[in-house]
Amino acid sequence: MPAVLITRGRMDDQLGKIPSLTPRHERRKAFRLLVAVLAITDVRRRERYCSNGCSHGWHRLSAAD
Repeated sequence: MPAVLITRGRMDDQLGKIPSLTPRHERRKAFRLLVAVLAITDVRRRERYCSNGCSHGWHRLSAAD
């Protein structure tokens, strides 16, 4: 499956624009979108690389920790 580009240009440049977004609710939306994208990629990464078990300590963290 080909890679999907979310933005054009350098990622660090694009992420650096988030704090300067105005009005304030645009920063919140951008942050929430970023967290949602990272959650999806984490699920996919776990399915691909950790489906047969692994030794990553963060996979064993509970919400209480």
